Amino acid sequence: MKADDYTEGFVNCDTQVLTRNRLHRSDKNKLRHLIEGPVAAMTAEQLSVDLDVGLENHARYESAITGLHRLILDTGNRLDQLLSCLENTLPANSPPSVKVLVAEAVARKLGREWSQDTSSFIDVTIASARLQDLAQALSIEAADRIVKHPAPFAAILLPKDEQHSLMAYLTGAFFQAFGWQHQVLTHDQSLRQEFAGVVGRADAICIGWSNMRLRPQLRQLVDDIRLYAPSKNQPMIAGGVATLESVEFLVEMGIDCICDTAYSAVKIAENFNNLEKMDFIPLKVRSGHDAQTRRIDWRNP
Repeated sequence: MKADDYTEGFVNCDTQVLTRNRLHRSDKNKLRHLIEGPVAAMTAEQLSVDLDVGLENHARYESAITGLHRLILDTGNRLDQLLSCLENTLPANSPPSVKVLVAEAVARKLGREWSQDTSSFIDVTIASARLQDLAQALSIEAADRIVKHPAPFAAILLPKDEQHSLMAYLTGAFFQAFGWQHQVLTHDQSLRQEFAGVVGRADAICIGWSNMRLRPQLRQLVDDIRLYAPSKNQPMIAGGVATLESVEFLVEMGIDCICDTAYSAVKIAENFNNLEKMDFIPLKVRSGHDAQTRRIDWRNP
């Protein structure tokens, strides 16, 4: 009997796995789509997981982070100077996402300086506002390079009265850098029609929550998300200081993933989106007696 006559796999003491000589056409197409989609995305995520922890851990990016931090604190510098700093201090041919990673690293540095009383409230507030302007500029810059038609869309939502919006805009810049479109929106009753439209078209929903006192507003935000997207299977991803301290509360409300970095949020959304296209994601289970364990992806900061 020839080897080509076998169509099933078997195992013996010399060979661990022997399978059919060829894949069926349907299996071949499925394998190709998996490799091009979620497998490639997940592999890239594993190869770059150190970026998720923080770009400031890489010596080759130290000059870019230090230079941008210095310019951000100096109110005399213009936005175009901040963009030029990234162009001139980053390694040649750095991908667009690295620019956002540098901005995120500077944001973390500002947070550490504030907590250690090495920078004043006014300095950090002004620097954060300028960093947010830079994030929006990087989003616009990345939008010109989007080649997916139509590109997936991310809704980045803040509960009403949330004032810490910098990370929301940095997350939006990440999405643009990875070929998505996005919109940052604060939940407000006066913008109900716009809110409904943004949620209804979203392929992924990210929620930024930093102020623990806004728990009622956060609950209302999640309720309205369910109201305006009752039949869609978008992942709901949450991040922010208050989020990391309220894991059980968020899981009970049906949040799918909890992240401690903007980079994690974008890569998780990409994986969800690729798997959704392959019909590999099960239907959501509503919270309550029949609720199942939710997907949680977060690390201690």
